[in-house]
Amino acid sequence: MNTTHKHYRFCIEPDAPIATLEAALAVVRRLGIELRGLRTTAVAHGLEVHLRLAAPDEDPLVLCRMRLHNVIGVQAVREMAGITSGCI
Repeated sequence: MNTTHKHYRFCIEPDAPIATLEAALAVVRRLGIELRGLRTTAVAHGLEVHLRLAAPDEDPLVLCRMRLHNVIGVQAVREMAGITSGCI
């Protein structure tokens, strides 16, 4: 079975980072998307999050990105061409 992969990067405001991260992961879970990798890094302006996701086709992944934009505390979701680090 072929799968579509996407890498998303976004920052979470420092007010309530754990609750915001839980809300973002709930979006992924509700859409039935496979979470292939998660990396968080504390930065000066909050928490930087890298998500590596997979789904049978691209539609759920695009919808996921749109819904992540609506989560309060999530800033500018960007799609990455690929993660070069082996950490994720």
